[in-house]
Amino acid sequence: MGTPSRQERHANSSTWSASGPINLELAPKNYAITRLGIEVRLSITTTLQTLFSDYYDRAVTNLSLSGMGRNFFNFTNMRAAAHFNRLRGCGMGRPTVIADNQTTLVQHIYYLFHFGVKPTLNGEDNPFDLTGGIPPVASGNLTLQGTWGAATAMGTNCTIAAGSMHVYLWGVVGGQPIMLPEWSMATPTPTATSSAFATAYSIPSGNFLRSLLVMETNGTNAPRDDSVLNSIKLYNSKEGQTLLSYGGQAGAVADYKAAEAFQQFSTRARYVPPSENVTTAMTGVLTGGSPGVPDITHAIDSGLVPIYLYQFQGAHPQYGIDLQKNAAGDYQLQWGVSDATGVTVDVVHEKYAPNAAHPMGAALLRR
Repeated sequence: MGTPSRQERHANSSTWSASGPINLELAPKNYAITRLGIEVRLSITTTLQTLFSDYYDRAVTNLSLSGMGRNFFNFTNMRAAAHFNRLRGCGMGRPTVIADNQTTLVQHIYYLFHFGVKPTLNGEDNPFDLTGGIPPVASGNLTLQGTWGAATAMGTNCTIAAGSMHVYLWGVVGGQPIMLPEWSMATPTPTATSSAFATAYSIPSGNFLRSLLVMETNGTNAPRDDSVLNSIKLYNSKEGQTLLSYGGQAGAVADYKAAEAFQQFSTRARYVPPSENVTTAMTGVLTGGSPGVPDITHAIDSGLVPIYLYQFQGAHPQYGIDLQKNAAGDYQLQWGVSDATGVTVDVVHEKYAPNAAHPMGAALLRR
């Protein structure tokens, strides 16, 4: 029959408390974990509300999974986590817009963390994908931690009254993944405006870098926005090579817009669901939507630039650029800043570490 696969709901769950902690021990497990699914159940009460951008993904503020001396993922902003999953083809639908004057309305929000690089195979779902995952772990050695959002995290006159988090796991008994996920975030928010490509963010060294996601917000309650940057470039400073570049024409926000349009193209067919679009300074170029109102007519999703390193010549075709022998700053994101007031910039790094316990992983180690 071959190696047995398994899917199960974990017995441990977390109960919502305003800005309270999430701490769930998931070990021991005798199987390699290939997927982790999270269900967030919320009881919501509203009056005449104003919902914030990505409001469902504010009910949990941050989330990390650690064990075996590693951080398998560490999302300091769950809005970025939701878009990271969605843009890599693992997005889960969101409920419809919450109506006014609801009393303890129950809504379900789902996150699917697929640890490998092949979430589908031959057009079909591929839940037991050992291209990446978490090896079997002993007791007390795999912990899901985070922070619940405040009662009013989702919007004005929209109150979380109660909630809970439930965890689901997929895996292969006795299996070993080829690579170990080490997904992380940084927030290199600019403090001053700059001309095209004049501000640099040094990408951390180590392991394989498969993709990046840049997310920008601007203004009160942090709506995603495309008026923060005027340009963006991926630069190999060690070899003096530009791998990707948008902007530089006039140092204006309009120059940057193509980055969102073209970089989202390769994933647009896999969007689930169409996301809220909020545009401020770019309304003359693309009419923006309203926070909390999904709009399926938009071709571009504001404030998001995914970059897929595995697509570049010389990179590993599945795991991206090998940074095991590189120093921090050998690869940089360079951008120009048009607005540095009330803004944030988040960067998600999709990295993989070779698993020495798997022959194919061991072959990718550079000692």
